[in-house]
Amino acid sequence: MTDSAAERLAHMTGRYIQQHAEGPKEDEALGRIAGALKSWREQMGDRSVGIMSRHDGSDLRGDELRVPKLPRERRSRATQNDPLTHVAPSELADHAIGTFHNLMRAFDSMVVNDERTEMRLHLSAEFVLIRALIEAATTALWLLGPDDSDERILRALRLRYDELLHSRNLTTVYNKYADIADDDAAQAQEAFISGQIDDLAEVARSADIAWAEVKKRPGPKLIALEAGEFAPELGPAMTFWYWSTASSIAHAEPANLYLLADLRFIGVDVRDQPVAHAEPSGAAIWKHLEASILLIRHAHRFWNLRSRAS
Repeated sequence: MTDSAAERLAHMTGRYIQQHAEGPKEDEALGRIAGALKSWREQMGDRSVGIMSRHDGSDLRGDELRVPKLPRERRSRATQNDPLTHVAPSELADHAIGTFHNLMRAFDSMVVNDERTEMRLHLSAEFVLIRALIEAATTALWLLGPDDSDERILRALRLRYDELLHSRNLTTVYNKYADIADDDAAQAQEAFISGQIDDLAEVARSADIAWAEVKKRPGPKLIALEAGEFAPELGPAMTFWYWSTASSIAHAEPANLYLLADLRFIGVDVRDQPVAHAEPSGAAIWKHLEASILLIRHAHRFWNLRSRAS
């Protein structure tokens, strides 16, 4: 860019060169955010996070009966006094739904002041929380969506196996770099996690679920894509897109941050490259938040379906 070009662009200073919604449309998006948070507070905000109900004879109760707590004689040596928990679809979905609403409380507190009179948006913080909201909602939906009990249990066991591998990796890496790998307590913790994995294999055998299938680790990408099948308004592609773009911003990657921000031209830099000031876009934030709310609504819908007595 030449000096004369910079001069020609001087009149652009302070103007938007990218704006997701202008004037009234941006105000409408801000109103939708405020309205969604108000609705959430009225429905869920004052509830304590606890165990959600399921009835005898329901799909979820049937799943739980197939993965009971292992008796001592079937547990590994390292887990005799601490049996494996959180292996049923209901337990993991319950936790994911509770996590979503906990995060919504954080989102609400961050965006709206205590007096409920002002709303303040941030460039990236909302997307960091929305990424976690989408992951919690899609996890619950992924677990609850399938009609088949075998598939629901398989997904729960895969999720638990993946978590245990993360725990084992955390333990071994920390012990190595903290130089405590030879300590008795460190070795006992590693043995305990290995014992939990052995117990999970025993639970899979009891439920007649192939261990080789359990070991196919899911990840947030796969979960988003497969959960999207149960949210027809979004589908797999858009569920993945909302999760991926929010995740990119959470990882401090600039490309999607600038894609989802409003950009105001401020001049050129020493390399004669145009420079813009990035500002939060209420419209972009609302679309992502709306997707997360839609996903959790479907998760609640499937919970209600699966928790009813047949």
